[in-house]
This record gives sequence, C-alpha cells and structure tokens, in this order.
Amino acid sequence: MTTFHEAGAPPGIHVPAVRLPFQSMPPDTSPWPPEPPEDAPPARAIVLQPASKIRIRPVRWLWDTTPEGAPPTSHGRVPMDSLVIAAGGPGIGKSQFAVWATARITTGTLPGELWGKPRGVIYAASEDSWCYTIAPRLIAAGADLDLVYHITVKDDGQLSARLTLPTDTSMLGKVAEEYSIGLLVADPLLSLIDKGINDYRAAEVRQALEPLVAAAERHRFTILGLAHFTKSGVADPLARVAGSGAFGQLIRSLIAFAPDEDSGKDQFILSLEKNNLGRVGLPSYRYTIQPFTVKTPEGPSYVSRFVLGPETDTSVRDVMREEMAAGGVDRTERTEAAEWLYDYLTDEDRGGEGQPKETQAAAAQAGISPNALKAAKKELGVRSVKPKGVKNAQWSWQLPAAEQEEPEG
Repeated sequence: MTTFHEAGAPPGIHVPAVRLPFQSMPPDTSPWPPEPPEDAPPARAIVLQPASKIRIRPVRWLWDTTPEGAPPTSHGRVPMDSLVIAAGGPGIGKSQFAVWATARITTGTLPGELWGKPRGVIYAASEDSWCYTIAPRLIAAGADLDLVYHITVKDDGQLSARLTLPTDTSMLGKVAEEYSIGLLVADPLLSLIDKGINDYRAAEVRQALEPLVAAAERHRFTILGLAHFTKSGVADPLARVAGSGAFGQLIRSLIAFAPDEDSGKDQFILSLEKNNLGRVGLPSYRYTIQPFTVKTPEGPSYVSRFVLGPETDTSVRDVMREEMAAGGVDRTERTEAAEWLYDYLTDEDRGGEGQPKETQAAAAQAGISPNALKAAKKELGVRSVKPKGVKNAQWSWQLPAAEQEEPEG
C-alpha cells in the first residue's frame, strides 16, 4: 500500500495517509522496430548471392574481325550493349567512320553478331547538318536510310528539343527497344549532356552517363560516342581523349584515329587502344577519306566517305610517340606551319629564301611554335645554305629550286 502525505502540513501535525488503489499498465504489444507505414518506400537491404547462381554469358561482338582459322571471336573490337569511344584529332574522319559503321549495321554487313541481321541506328549529331552533310554521307556509304533515325525530343508540344542526358535516358532506352536499335551514334558524346552539368567535373559526367550505359545493356544497343583528342603531349591515346577522366571505367573499347605519315598525304590509321572485354594488341587498319558526289533533285552534293584499307602494324600510340619525339607537333599544326613558311619564303621580296633569325621572329609573331617551324622546314625540304668563298657570309633557309619555279599556264 502506498501512502502520501498532504503537502504543506504544519510541522508536527500528521495527516492520515490516503490509500490509492493500484493500477496496472497494459503490456506493450507493438512490434520493434516499428513497422513503416504502408505507403513508405522500401527500406535498404543487403542481399548476397552466391557466384554459383550467376548466369555466365559469352561476350557478343558488334564488330568482330577474327580471320578464318583463328579462335572464334578472338579479334572482337566493339562489344555489344556497351559504351565505345571513337577519338581523334579534328578533320581526321571520325564522323565518316560513324557513318560507315551505321551503313554496315543497317545493311547487316558489319562482321560480327549482327552479320546478316540489319538493325536500326539512332544518329544523334549536334554539329553537322542533316540535309547538307549527314544524309548525303549516309547515301555515299550505302546505308539503308529507312533504318537510320534522326532524333529530337518533344517538349511542351514542340518537336525541337535536343536529346539530353540523363534526363531522356529512360525514354531513349524504351524507344531503342521498340525500334530494334542496334547502335546509338553520339556525335560528339559530351554535347548530349545536360547544360547544368559541368563537363570538366568527372564525377558529374559519370553520373550523367552511367544511366545511359545501364540502359544500353538493358535494352540491347551499343553506344558509339565520338570525342576529340587534346594536345596534352602524352603518347597515351586514352589520356588524350577529352573528358577521359569521366569515361574511366565506363567505356569498354576505345577506337583511336591518327594520320599515317609514312604512307603519304590523306592516309590515316585506325587502331583499337582499349579493349576491356577482349584482346588488346590487335592489328590496326589503314583508311582513307575519299570524295564522293551524291545526286540530289537540286543538284550535286559533294561529301566524303570512309574507306577501310589493309591491316598495318603501326598504331595510333606509335604515331603519338613520333609526335612527341618531334616536339609534340601534330599533323594539323605542321601543315599550317608549312603553308606559312612556304608563303613567307616565296614572297617576291625573298625569292625562295630567308634569314633564319628573321624567319623565326616572323613565325613567332604569326603564332608558329619553334617545333612546328622545325617540322615545316623538314617537310618542305628547306636547306640551310651559306655562300662559299664569301667572308662573314650568313646562313639562309632556302627552298628547293623546284619549289620556286612558276607553274606553267
């Protein structure tokens, strides 16, 4: 029995205890931890699966150049349902290669898994005109135009919005499956990323591309993303790809492009510089970019097309090493320097030769680097000459006599 004394009673005066009946509390039967509301999202959980329960599957190759007699798929170059990067310098034929691949896939003539099985291609290009460039190139390459799709996004009733990643990734995956798409060409890849994403931050770019890679695997299409090389001065093609820090582990294959200086003008090299799912060190290919005329109802359209040539032991990595040995001068820079040097030396005031220091100073003023000038001098066959028998004579740079002759006409 519990007794209580009345509070505030004077000292010495006892107040009779008041008896209170005992009240027992009902037992707590609620679950612990408390159950979430019915409309609450499912809680995170860790799930373990033994490796013995995972289905093992072989890699399927979109482009497979395995020669007769070699082990099957031993020369696979482009794995299916993955992200592949095609990278190189400006004006070297990356877009023409993408059109070439598009034509082969839409006609079922690309050696690999889709040989004899034509599939559709979504061509997302942000730099070239469809009516002036892309469509004529597709015709020149022999593509099935009914299976090549120009892509836009309807936004607020307007069919003018551009495909944006990752915003449109889910819709893109569903459309790709609906139209039996085998390839998505992104030319260039980084141009499809939402403008709010800083493409200099690798983490942000990966967050934009990871859903696309997952969609490609889920809906069974391959992504061919075009990218540019930077002038970083290293001989690693992957490190030269603009945005390579973001691509990192996302890409499964890197196809690189470079000029083939040993074979003459307008000759190029294509090599596989990364192959996560297959063999590395596969032979490279020479290729050319050839002019082609497409007839239209309004007159001829002059375009160019990619023509794959024979195999070669020279790789894009080899070309980059040679550039570094020559001071890191690429083909475009050397060509520009050679044109400048020729114009400078053939000026009527110089007659095919010039003083080295004056020439170097003029080149610097024109934005020509010393290494580029040196490479141009070698390309033009410019000789350093000094008159014999003349005291205190100065050296001069002189074009070969044949280069100074006026053309007939």
